[in-house]
Amino acid sequence: MRRYALVGRRDIRLSDDAPVPAPGPGEVLVRVAACTVCNRSDLAYYHYYGLREHCAQGCFGHEISGTVADTGPGATRFTTGRRVFVRTPLTTGFAEYALAREVCVGALPDHVPFEQGAILQLLPLAVHATRGVRLGDRVAIAGQGPVGLMALLAAAARGASRITVMDLDAWRLERSRLLGADECRRVDGSAAALLEAGEGAFDVAVDAVGTPTTLEACVGLVRQNGLVVLLGTHHIDTRVGIDLVTWERKGLRAHSSAEPHDAARAEAMAVAERLAADRTGRLHLDDLLTHVLPLAELPRAVRLLSASRSLYPDAGPAPYAGPPPKVLKVAVRP
Repeated sequence: MRRYALVGRRDIRLSDDAPVPAPGPGEVLVRVAACTVCNRSDLAYYHYYGLREHCAQGCFGHEISGTVADTGPGATRFTTGRRVFVRTPLTTGFAEYALAREVCVGALPDHVPFEQGAILQLLPLAVHATRGVRLGDRVAIAGQGPVGLMALLAAAARGASRITVMDLDAWRLERSRLLGADECRRVDGSAAALLEAGEGAFDVAVDAVGTPTTLEACVGLVRQNGLVVLLGTHHIDTRVGIDLVTWERKGLRAHSSAEPHDAARAEAMAVAERLAADRTGRLHLDDLLTHVLPLAELPRAVRLLSASRSLYPDAGPAPYAGPPPKVLKVAVRP
């Protein structure tokens, strides 16, 4: 089969004769129809391979949709030919086939195009990240890239009374308005600008960027006993300092977005499947997908998304002031 592999820093190579993986117990083999490039993890792995230990351990190409080609012993939920999306695969989706554990595979509704279906990988992540949002909560979300937009949708579905979003980019904020944000604030990226949304005014603040600055701002945005959610992955600034006196004084709660065990993964996937089936129109997947390219043009897809400030350390210089212009999700098709 054809497959792209990340073999070194900024070095991806296409092979035409890679072996098709065989599903083991509890595993599903998916014939890939589309794989979107993760705006954070895939790009961090690509640019920091060899510089950050974890960048050689993650799965490069993990946002997948396709059809079930085969199943291993004990994997009984899906039959051959079933349309699916994948949360976290075992092998890259920048290939004709990918392997995943069954618990990480979700049913893809027939009316959702595969290119858009790959974006649904973000939905169980957002579902789990917003598990602390309660009916009537005031929610702030720093960052309106694809995962921040999905968090907006998940928080609204959980009954947030008011959702305020912040981003550097006016075009992304237009997407936020379309998806139902109550207030959209364009900021310069500094903690002071983020705090202008209302220091201590929110029940929940979601860091959907993953930098020291955005995390610090989220701490300031929440009320006493408020909840801070770490949704953006800290792939670049892997060590983040916090003021423990502030955390203790405010009595803050915090949780991350990653599912810690299979029960949590299954629960988040089940909710995501229901939302995808019943509320597809409200997810605006067509507005999140901005580019579709053939697999051979994966290098171009990476270049499009790499024009981003978030790929550089928070306190250091960068050649870009914000996210790549008018680019959200880029899908590649085998």
